[in-house]
Amino acid sequence: MNVSRLTINKYLLQARERGIIKIELNFDDYLNDYSAINIKNKFKLNNVLIVPDVHSSIMPSKEFRQHMANAGAAYLSDIIEDNDFLGVAWGRTIHMLGNYIAPKRLNNVNVIQMLGSILPQPDFTTIESSTKIAQKLSAKCVSLHVPAIVSNPQLATELMSEPVIQHSFSLLEKCNKALIVVGNTQDSNPLISSGVLSKKEMEIFRDLGAVGVLCGRFYDINGQAIKYENVDNRLLGISLEKLQKIETKIFLSAGPSNFDALIGAIKGNFITDLIIDEDTAKLLINYSL
Repeated sequence: MNVSRLTINKYLLQARERGIIKIELNFDDYLNDYSAINIKNKFKLNNVLIVPDVHSSIMPSKEFRQHMANAGAAYLSDIIEDNDFLGVAWGRTIHMLGNYIAPKRLNNVNVIQMLGSILPQPDFTTIESSTKIAQKLSAKCVSLHVPAIVSNPQLATELMSEPVIQHSFSLLEKCNKALIVVGNTQDSNPLISSGVLSKKEMEIFRDLGAVGVLCGRFYDINGQAIKYENVDNRLLGISLEKLQKIETKIFLSAGPSNFDALIGAIKGNFITDLIIDEDTAKLLINYSL
């Protein structure tokens, strides 16, 4: 046919976004895999999906991120239901995930941004991340309409007293599902490149024992919140305590550099449904509780 693989992938993605084709995975095969069952039982999770033939240790980061986003999109589409309130974090993988979700007609679904916004990044924007997902699910998108972080605690308090902003944050209380991607405490974290945190502030969190971050909130290897008031009191987003209470928390994680953050998230009850690559699955199987 003399058509490149890149061109075919482009046409498939366009057809999928327009609802012309629908790609479905048989999750029974993945969820019933022996390793997935082992990890599910070991860590007391609801579901574990191991994405086949994805090895974060040897694949380029963009390539394995695409595979993880594709699996996350298919899984989310499979479990989302009418009347759901879906909280969505932001980041490169979730932004990509929005491209892969097949259009689905649902009723009375709300997609809610869980952390305030940042300036557009080269590979994602915060508003577009949640908007794309909402559009694919015929859902209402609720943006927080505040920055992820402000210059001082007083300003954060004043913004949170505004009725419009209070209403958006009140909807986070209704979330019964959440979509999250692992975040480590390395300087490559988008929180630094986006200007939410400085490298010095990230270093302070590491020194305090932080291994992971979800929606701008840090935690240690045991899943306990790490507080640094100079940042926490200026941040505008969901708290770890509220995140814990969400019934279904879909969590994507890949790569050894994110493993401590993953373990802390499991111990902190920030995960119910886990999507991982094969390398991470081996690390979890060999991990001693």
